[in-house]
Amino acid sequence: MKKSCKSLTFFIGIDVSKLTLDVTVLSPKSSTKKYKQISNTVEGLQALNSWLRKIEGFKYPHALFCLEHTGVYTRVLLNYFSDKNANIWLESSLHIKKSLGLKRGKNDKIDSLRIAEYAYRFIDKAKLYQNNLPVITELKDLLTCRARLKKQLKINRVAINELKKSDPVQGEKVEFFSVAAVKGIKISIEEIEKEIMKIVEQNRELKEVYDLATSIPGVGPVLTLKLMVYTKMFTKFKNNRQLACYCGVAPFEYSSGTSVRGKAGVSKFANSDLKSTLHMAAISSVQHNPDLKAYYERKVKEGKNKMSAINAVRNKLLYRIVAVVKRKTPYVNVYNV
Repeated sequence: MKKSCKSLTFFIGIDVSKLTLDVTVLSPKSSTKKYKQISNTVEGLQALNSWLRKIEGFKYPHALFCLEHTGVYTRVLLNYFSDKNANIWLESSLHIKKSLGLKRGKNDKIDSLRIAEYAYRFIDKAKLYQNNLPVITELKDLLTCRARLKKQLKINRVAINELKKSDPVQGEKVEFFSVAAVKGIKISIEEIEKEIMKIVEQNRELKEVYDLATSIPGVGPVLTLKLMVYTKMFTKFKNNRQLACYCGVAPFEYSSGTSVRGKAGVSKFANSDLKSTLHMAAISSVQHNPDLKAYYERKVKEGKNKMSAINAVRNKLLYRIVAVVKRKTPYVNVYNV
């Protein structure tokens, strides 16, 4: 965190829910804490702003607002306080939970206090929220909508196929009645994909990164777009290892003393959506990309199990993407030169 810790005198924990915001203001220097619950609306935030300004010594540059990632429920709050240039720290709920140790009891008021305490204790780890890429939020919403429609298609297809196996006549009838709905969903998906590419084409920075990443064989539009969104245009992580951890493809050693000697494996704490998409890209690459197929087969010959070899391909793809984006030059396949 670039801002001096000494300048921060108020630590504000906010427990976010769909309808309400529970806010605890912690001031370690004056040994005081205040609590207020408001509605999760612009009007509620305006009331919160008035309440905060009545607290002696309160100023936005001297306050740190800390809250958990809760998706769309944080959007109104983030937009409101970003306009006031407030210091906002969006943190993983798992990080907060694990850092606090054993705790008994739970309610929204207590949670807001614990978030405020977390912000105070771990101020040196704070990463301030920056709303400088609103187009990324737009892409994320469209990708989420696309994924939801794809899931609906899959659910419908699986249900009809299962019905056909047990009752072919009824299955055909249900499939007939689903034709219009399926067609409509497919049209919606196509329109969303067109809108996504329109956004990419109209933004020079997005287009440059998109073209660089998709120049790599095996890296398609969906993987590229998801990486752009989740990494905030590859600015969220300091190095490849951190990104690999986030994607759930970085291997970790599992050993302790002389008795525990487990195989190295990936952690379950990862972005499952990104990991799944990266996995499918790796599978496709092994099947259709000669150099990655050879790389996979070499890993298997070295004694790695097939899943570990696939994970090595996932890492290879990820590192190639980061390399071309940082280098700002398209991928050159030296194996075919």
